[in-house]
Amino acid sequence: MSPHGGIYVHLPYCASRCGYCAFVVTTDGSSRDRYLDALEREMTILAPETERSVFDTVYLGGGTPSLLPPAAVHRLVGALEKTFRLEPGAEVTLEANPEDVNPEAASAWRAAGVNRVSVGVQSFEDAELSAVGRRHDASRAASALEILAAAGLRVSGDLILGLPEQTPESFRRSVLRLLGSGATHASVYLLEVEKSKTLEEDRKLNPERYPSDDEQADMWLEMGEAFAAAGLGHYEISNWAAPGREARHNLKYWTRTATLGLGVSAHELWAERRRANVSTLEAYMGRLAGGERPFALDRSIDPSEAAREEVFLGLRLARGVEEDAIRRQILAASDARLAEDYGDWLASRILEKDESRVRFTERGFLVSNEVLSRFV
Repeated sequence: MSPHGGIYVHLPYCASRCGYCAFVVTTDGSSRDRYLDALEREMTILAPETERSVFDTVYLGGGTPSLLPPAAVHRLVGALEKTFRLEPGAEVTLEANPEDVNPEAASAWRAAGVNRVSVGVQSFEDAELSAVGRRHDASRAASALEILAAAGLRVSGDLILGLPEQTPESFRRSVLRLLGSGATHASVYLLEVEKSKTLEEDRKLNPERYPSDDEQADMWLEMGEAFAAAGLGHYEISNWAAPGREARHNLKYWTRTATLGLGVSAHELWAERRRANVSTLEAYMGRLAGGERPFALDRSIDPSEAAREEVFLGLRLARGVEEDAIRRQILAASDARLAEDYGDWLASRILEKDESRVRFTERGFLVSNEVLSRFV
């Protein structure tokens, strides 16, 4: 039997837009009820296509899903349970901002069927949070993690490396506070200033506000050592977890396991097709009101593309991929230098080979984008 599938639901509503955000979001909540209706219509359209499938992960992302009233979360999870065959004990994750977390909300989310919460901490330093427009402070972030853990929910915390006003010392403090919070999963992302014109311009004008590339590399490696010492294993480029606490839903993306994508701008891999919904709210809701899934993209994946994906997605994982898969891609590639560069990556310890598998080293993860782009 094939692996169970996953379901992603995009909830685009936010109280404000953060300075680094590149996702499809809106700060106007007036369409929320219509949007929930549209999501249920999309589920209904999908039901016949998925009637033989079983799902063991649900991910409510955004946007800010925690901004929804608890009753709306209950309604949404209930509709998913009614429409699709969810495995008992399925991982149901909700993304949350710290300012939305309180004991009542945590209890309501758990009652709705949520059992894992991913919290957008980003930093435990007030100056860094303020610099990118976050609405919470460090104290609120620490309190949110404590409340969620006390409610019996599995907790993941996000941090960002490279924020304005961040220093090696301040980032070290954030890492240690996350490790002391009760979170059993951590996601750490490098700030992508090029996705925000404001941040990109600020870094050009005020480079002293940002850690240098060399500082970021050292901070990354020190962080990895701290996570390892605390028992969190590095299982994917940006993710660390205690044993058994890996993000089961996200693992589906990196292993090319079938996932549905519901909501505006959501992407999916289903029946060896890559599909994506339109990225504007009105178009999304309007086309569903007319009884059709609102695709902006719907194309089949041929075996050669699937083989490439196996390599560049699989290499994101600490366990790596079979070397035979890489060798096949080198032979099939139009890039004449790829074979030579692959040898150089092994010789310089960007990649390492263990029996039949190839994986990034910890230092190799720092330049992984350059390597992965060669297999796309």
